[in-house]
Amino acid sequence: MYYQFHSVLSPAKLNLGLKVIGKRPDGYHLLKSVFCLIDLYDKIDIQITLNGKVSLIEHQQAWFYQKDLAYKAAILLQEYSGCTKGANIKIKKVIPSGAGMGGGSSNAATVLIILNHLWETGLTTDELLGLGAQLGADVPFFIRGRNALVEGIGEIITPIELPELYFVIIKPDFHAPTKDVFAALELDFEQCNTKNILTTQLISQKENDLEAAVRKIYPQINDIFSELNQYGKAVMTGSGSSIYLSFADKNSAKNVANILSPRYNTFLAASLAVSPVACD
Repeated sequence: MYYQFHSVLSPAKLNLGLKVIGKRPDGYHLLKSVFCLIDLYDKIDIQITLNGKVSLIEHQQAWFYQKDLAYKAAILLQEYSGCTKGANIKIKKVIPSGAGMGGGSSNAATVLIILNHLWETGLTTDELLGLGAQLGADVPFFIRGRNALVEGIGEIITPIELPELYFVIIKPDFHAPTKDVFAALELDFEQCNTKNILTTQLISQKENDLEAAVRKIYPQINDIFSELNQYGKAVMTGSGSSIYLSFADKNSAKNVANILSPRYNTFLAASLAVSPVACD
């Protein structure tokens, strides 16, 4: 017996400022960042099966589908809940990978939320958040599905209201592996006075402490920053490699996107108040 495919949208995010405020004994860095959802989506189609098998079908990424966070999310939910049903999952990728835009984490969160519904496993939001945290630091944010101040290693999520913004996003032709970026990070936490930084400062200053490490590993990104800074303050999102400009006016964003798109992989997006699959 086959069920119909259930289609959902899985949104990306941008970091409106990211400060590294410390490091735990286990090596994890403590962050403070404003996460902003944007209307750039992957499309996920999920078909329930009764054979207990989970498959990512039409998987077109460079890695085996068993390594995909969306697949791992389905397996984790299945094991945690004891569900005997399976699923065929098809992801149409639009959010670039290795871009600091949370595409993989968003996919994992979306799969957890939708399969919890379709499999009728009945998990609470807190239970889903716990599973999400096992998959990745950004997954709980996407499960909450609202713009937020995110702290700690991603587990402290405080919803906030953001003004309507428009973004021109450039994805350079290289990936910036998160592990490499943090390994290259050079910060003196004794000298840093960022623990008391205000949310409004993060949004207005839009500084990303990981940017210096990416510039060091990938010096070719400096030319992109120089060009984008002609049109506003260029900001890197997450651990890179994507860089964005923000605008209060949609037409201004469109005009800059039209200038940059012939030479760069360019995306035009707007902020979202709520994810299409928000739990809360």
